[in-house]
Amino acid sequence: MVENMELIILSFLASIGFAIVFQVRGRDLLLAGLGGAITRFVYIIFMAFIPYRIVYAGLAAIVAAFYAEIVATKKKTPATVFLYPSIIPLIPADLIYYTMGGLVLSDTDTFYNNGIDCLLALVGISVGFVVASTISYYIRKVAAMKNVKADEKA
Repeated sequence: MVENMELIILSFLASIGFAIVFQVRGRDLLLAGLGGAITRFVYIIFMAFIPYRIVYAGLAAIVAAFYAEIVATKKKTPATVFLYPSIIPLIPADLIYYTMGGLVLSDTDTFYNNGIDCLLALVGISVGFVVASTISYYIRKVAAMKNVKADEKA
């Protein structure tokens, strides 16, 4: 349990660090860090119950994307301001490291096994973003249509 809390805190700090690189300022830094912490928390929960990295990485990506969309709507900023820092905890750095290690050391088994796992994790994250973006788009479209109909009645 302590390890998980450490991971969540480190994800918060790492997300703030990347938000600084992306020139996020003020209170938005804390919101970007909170996105990373939430994403890591959700990732840990899904990882405990789902055996496939592609699935739990994708679900955590959906949560990160929805978080970014909600905060961006409230702050009236682009969602990418909060999305990029929020996804930092999802990057499969361990798999990238071992894949490249296998490549450099000519260890084909390590290269292929970790490379396939890495690719699947990245596909899961990408699909999660597409799903969340599509749902967000249609939610905004329905809300806009309701506003237009309300304006026509008035």
